[in-house]
Amino acid sequence: MLSQRPERSAECRGLNMSGGLQSDVLVEETHSGGVWTLLMIPAMIGPVTALWLPHNQFVLWAALFAITIGVACAAVMWSGFQYRFLRHGVEIRMLRFRLRSIPKQSIVSYSIEPWSMVRGYGIRGVGSTRAYVWCNQVVHIHTSNGDIFLGHSDPERIVRDLDIVTGVLGRG
Repeated sequence: MLSQRPERSAECRGLNMSGGLQSDVLVEETHSGGVWTLLMIPAMIGPVTALWLPHNQFVLWAALFAITIGVACAAVMWSGFQYRFLRHGVEIRMLRFRLRSIPKQSIVSYSIEPWSMVRGYGIRGVGSTRAYVWCNQVVHIHTSNGDIFLGHSDPERIVRDLDIVTGVLGRG
């Protein structure tokens, strides 16, 4: 699922949840794991069956716990990662919570790269490397503090958005 929001006009400006002006948001993109949500259906067959055939309280509570975790994971995958390209950098959000901010001064370079399933999907990484991925194409952002990978079904769009934030005037 892709969404792009252009800059708002002066009369539509107001305060957003983080306290900044909405005019700070240049573009907003969403990278959803909608297809991965469908994988939760077969994973829930066991716990749902356990709810219908409870032999004791432990099985009932374990099944309810598994279903709760499964529904929460499905909600996270369905909503996806929101990338907010701001005048001063990039914010990565999930379910309206800010996961990471990248100041534009710390962005050294960025490029499109393939991402393999072996590396995993979702939020990945250790140390100064993080990935926010639900697909096989990423934009690799090199920063002065480490590497960040942003997944997207249209990575060229993310590169164009980063060009706007960093002030790059066209790529050849």
